[in-house]
Amino acid sequence: MATIQKFDKKSKYVYSTAAIGRDMMYALYSTYLLVFLTNAVGLPDWELVAVGVIIAIARVWDAINDTFMGIIIDNTRSKFGKFKPWLLLGAITSAVVFFALFQDFGLLGWPFVAVFSILYVLSGMTFTMNDISYWSMYPTFTTDPKERESIGSLARIFASLGMFIVIAFVPIFYQNYAGGPRQAFMILAIVIGLIFIGSQVAVFFFVKEPKNAITHVKQEKTQFKNLLKIIFKNDQLVVIIVAILLFNTGYFITTALGIYFFDFDFNRYGGTEFMIFSGILAVSQLTAISLFPLLSRKIGRKNVFTLGVILVVIGYLLFMSVKYILPMNMLFIGIAGLVLFSGQGFIQVLVLVMLADTIEYGQWKLGTRNDSVVFSINPFVTKLATAFQNIVVTMTLAFSGLNSKVIKPVADAVNSNPDMETAEIRTLISTLVDDKMLIWLRVSMIVLPLILIIASYIIYRWKYKLDEKMYKEITADLLKRVSAEE
Repeated sequence: MATIQKFDKKSKYVYSTAAIGRDMMYALYSTYLLVFLTNAVGLPDWELVAVGVIIAIARVWDAINDTFMGIIIDNTRSKFGKFKPWLLLGAITSAVVFFALFQDFGLLGWPFVAVFSILYVLSGMTFTMNDISYWSMYPTFTTDPKERESIGSLARIFASLGMFIVIAFVPIFYQNYAGGPRQAFMILAIVIGLIFIGSQVAVFFFVKEPKNAITHVKQEKTQFKNLLKIIFKNDQLVVIIVAILLFNTGYFITTALGIYFFDFDFNRYGGTEFMIFSGILAVSQLTAISLFPLLSRKIGRKNVFTLGVILVVIGYLLFMSVKYILPMNMLFIGIAGLVLFSGQGFIQVLVLVMLADTIEYGQWKLGTRNDSVVFSINPFVTKLATAFQNIVVTMTLAFSGLNSKVIKPVADAVNSNPDMETAEIRTLISTLVDDKMLIWLRVSMIVLPLILIIASYIIYRWKYKLDEKMYKEITADLLKRVSAEE
């Protein structure tokens, strides 16, 4: 009778903690690249819109490239396994390209656009190697639902921790660094890049993959011509793709515009209030992720998803009410963030676990196991979501007038006078912003994401049927098949 080998604790913690370095790098790249270009370099409107279009096109291409990378990884045969070679190569190459993206080469106009385009496309293609390798290792460790939820939650906790460290402290550093924001971002890119590489070296050398009867089943190499069949014949995977795309697009728009909200709507340039808010965000999300395994066992995954969406909706409504109904201060902004990001934390880890479950569902339904192809869907959807996010963010900043009338003048003032006091910068901002700009910002940051997240939940409840009971039946049947073949 085939058996399932357990995943050892040392490998579990090395794998999970390595997510800190990965998400520190990705948070700098995804959250602060536009901030670097607007607040440090000071792009004019047309270049900012061009950057938004380039990012969107590159993300769509990169999303398509992810699935091809998934097949390449699934077909890799080496003494280090199929995941680790790509994991390490991707970490080193993407860290180098990310560093280059955070440099001001002094280029203007179309030369800047051309160089940025090349670097941005390369950044996505190199990070894809690491991203798909890292996350597609996860479902191969175990098919035990409780252990899978435990590993997934732990990895998401450390990933979120890495993200929060960067989100919270980068504004403090670049807005107060004596050498100015341009030099500050260069230092950040070097330090975070080295942490990223070190974390992945640890996974390469110290994580041992168990020989699981289901996850390490022998099969022929995956053919590129079967790619669409692998994805679209797995109906539960398709549901998750649509749900994640809508949810992530809404969530990413909110987080990308957050620093602009604090700098220009709340008028708290300097980073201190944003750091406090990021701490609230970290506590709420990490608590939610930690509680997920317990809540999942007590009330079931569908009810956890419902709870998460309810919290997200309440959080958005509170955010929209600040200044217009509720007082504009850190207390009410903090409460809104606490509720919003607690709900988001539940959904974040739930989606990871559900995506892993669709691998066994596809194996059961189609007769082939495709870990990396299925988990390439996560970065695929993430990149599609960020494509939409960047279009919304850049268009909001450009067409609201925030970029040309507020952000660029402030950036020029700070770059010409790095010793400018925070109080002086806030006074300058208050003379430049107007209510129309801030309404644009709030509609993009709150109303549009709320609509997208509600749509995500409706699709999930309507079409997703792979619950805990069905999953247990599938894994039991797969073990019988493996035993019969042996």
